Order: sequence, then C-alpha cells, then structure tokens
Amino acid sequence: MNELAQNIRRIALVAVCSFLLMALVFGYWQVVRAPALRAHPHNQQAQQRAKSIKPGLVYTGDGELIIGVEKDDEGWQHTYPAGPVYCHLTGYNKNTGLQKGLREALLGIGAYQDRWGAVGYTEQGLDVVLTIDSKAQRRATKLMEGRRGAVVALDPTDGAILVMVSAPGYNPVRVMESQMNYEMFTNHPASPELNRALQGLYPPGTILQVFVAATGLETGVATDQTVFNCSGTAQIAGITVNCSKPGGHGRLTLSRALADSCNIAFAELAQLIGPERLLNYAKKFHLLEESDLPLPTAQGKLADLIGDDAETELVEAALGQGATLVTPIAMARLAATIASGGRVIKPYLVDRITRQGGETVTDYRGGQLGAAISQETAQQVAGMMRVSVEQGSASSVRLSDCRVAAKTGSAQNPEGNPHSWALGFAPVEAPQAVVTVIVENNLAGRPAAGPIARQILEVLLSCQ
Repeated sequence: MNELAQNIRRIALVAVCSFLLMALVFGYWQVVRAPALRAHPHNQQAQQRAKSIKPGLVYTGDGELIIGVEKDDEGWQHTYPAGPVYCHLTGYNKNTGLQKGLREALLGIGAYQDRWGAVGYTEQGLDVVLTIDSKAQRRATKLMEGRRGAVVALDPTDGAILVMVSAPGYNPVRVMESQMNYEMFTNHPASPELNRALQGLYPPGTILQVFVAATGLETGVATDQTVFNCSGTAQIAGITVNCSKPGGHGRLTLSRALADSCNIAFAELAQLIGPERLLNYAKKFHLLEESDLPLPTAQGKLADLIGDDAETELVEAALGQGATLVTPIAMARLAATIASGGRVIKPYLVDRITRQGGETVTDYRGGQLGAAISQETAQQVAGMMRVSVEQGSASSVRLSDCRVAAKTGSAQNPEGNPHSWALGFAPVEAPQAVVTVIVENNLAGRPAAGPIARQILEVLLSCQ
C-alpha cells in the first residue's frame, strides 16, 4: 500500500507540475508577449488593425508639429507640416525615420498597449514630444543649405538632443509623389537620405586633439604646461608630420598646441600616451559607440594599434586621420563629456509620450555612461578650449557676451577638399549647450563650421 501511495503522489506531482508549467507558458505568450506579437509588422491581423488606428502626432520640445495625420481613401496617413526642416527625423514613409523607430508609440500598440487588454485594441495612438529646439533646428537647416554635412547640438546636463540636421535634406512629400521621384531620390549622388548626423563617418582631424589632450592629462604623461618643439615638419614613427603653420610654432605648451592645432605636438603626445592607453580611453569616452536612439546610428572606427604598424597607426589616430572615423553625434558626446566635468552623457531624443489629453504615459531623461576623466582634467581641457577661442584658431566661435570653449579644425579628405569641423560649448562656467558641426569638402582657407557653430549657440543661449 505504501508503494502504491507513493506512486500516486508521484503521478499527482507530475500532473500538478505539468499544469503549472503549461499555465506559465500560456501566461507568458498570452500576457507578457501578447502586445509585442499583436504589434509585430509581420502579423497580418496587426497590419489590418493598424490601418484603423489614428496615429499620434510628433512635436518638437517647444510645440511645433513635425508629423501630423490626415485620412484618405487608404486610411490614416502621416503629413509633414515643416517639410525639409525635420526630414531626417520624420522620414518619408512608415518604414523610415521616427515613423519606424516610434511605430508602437504612435499607434499605441505593443509596449504602449495595456498588457491586460488582450481582447481589444486602441483606436487612437499616442503623441510624442521630442527634445528638439525648433528655432535652433530651423537656423541650422538654413545655414547648411547648399552644403553637405551635419549639425548636432546637445544639452550637456542631461543629453537632450536640441538640434539634429543633416545636409542635403529633402522634402518628404515630394519623395513619394511618384515612382520617378522616389528613384531619383534614392539614387541621388549626394545621398540625401543618409542621416549624416548619426550615420556619417568622417575623419575627425584636429578636433580629436580634445580627446588626446584629455587622455594625456588624465594619464599624467603631460600637463597643460608641458613644452613641445614644433619645427613645421618632423619624422615621427616613420611618417612625415606637417604642422599647419609653415616653419612651425617653435617651443609651445600643450595648451598653446591645442589652441593653434599643432600636429607635431600632438603626434609626440600620442607617443607618450602609447597605444594601449589611447585605446582604453577611447572606450572610456565611448568614442566609437553607436547612440541608443529610435533612429539608425553608425559605429565609429579606430585602427587596432597592434602589430608592426602600431606606432604609425597611433600617430595617425592622434591626428584624427588614417583608419579613424567618427560620427558627428559622437563628437558632440565628446564635447559634452568635457562640458559636464568628465561624465559621459547618453544622448536622447524623445522627451515624453502622451495621450491626446496631455496625460504623460512615459517621460525620459538622459542617463550617464560613466566617468571618462576626472572633473579636474575636464576643467583643464575646457580652459584650453577657451584659450583656443579667445587667442587661437577657434576665434570664429567667439561670442561677445558669453564665454565659449571650442575647437575648430580640418580633416584631410582623399576624395576632395578637407572637411571643416567645429565643436564647442557655452557658457564655460555652467555649460548649457554643446554644438558640433561638420561641413564636407570645405573650400580651403574659408572657415565654415566655426561660424555655423557660433550662430547655433547664439540661438540656444540667446547670446551674441
């Protein structure tokens, strides 16, 4: 009898465990995973439901409508009231831009649908409020007309993206007016669909001196008063390094070297730092990482700095050339790290998601990715960048009633004229805005990125 009772208990235990396991599996798929499955683009029923949902709207942080909706014979369609100004944010159809990246929020499905509402679905999507400043965005769009490049501005206190412009832009309505328009757009040699702010990969050139200086100071291999000797041309690690000043700068400190964009000083500083430490600090600064945004972003590149060519690659990396490629958003994050006292901020684009009545469903604030350098080092680099504005090569970013820290420079381009770069922030004492600008193939000798950066700072800070 005891053996029979034990067998009965075993069978009962197996049955109970099987029932519980089935309940957990069904509960997972019916409750936890159900919203995502109902929202999946390949779900035919989801596609049919989505057609009947009135999508939400998208606004800038100061209330300008950038994605609207209207209904036609085929259902609800997005509209683009501001045309090209926000084109790389809005995209031109449901599979591009924020229409794709924020699809679930705009339709009120998936993660934005009540998990317990399995038998129903919303008829109204949610509205999205971005962090973008419309005045600065419009000014940047105007300033980049006729050029190729990008402008990115951030709030260094929390990472809010205030400006994101890629040039050339396009009119989202015109793209989809006809098949011919679409084909001309997608095959255009200037690649207007490419979001250069997030996906453009460029050699940083001399603006990378900000990163190299910070690494040298933080590792203790140099101070801002360390003296270098620039003769104009030098053989360093087997390559010829030419300085921007014919005949060279002579003896100059690291602070002065950054202000005057002295290639020879920074090539020598790179040798003091060494390959291992430079790679380590590239990771600490998150220099090459993609940005976590609801839009496609690219990852930067840097030489491996190992093997027989390590020393040569090290010098090329310190000069922002060779295999080194970065995105404008990554350079904005670099400037924000200096502005925020060494903390690497996490850029974000969506401020909040709301219901039509104004009730906030989700709000966002930027996070931190850790400290790259100490506050003391960040302050030293900021001071060097301020000298660059007030006494050096970044004078084109100067404002009369607001102290600016900035670095301008150029990057060699094997396919044409050098690219023009600028990065900076203001006010130096309590930074409120960071801006990065790149102008592709800028005409030699004509400053381009610096004046654009200055005017964006003017709008964001109401300075002159």
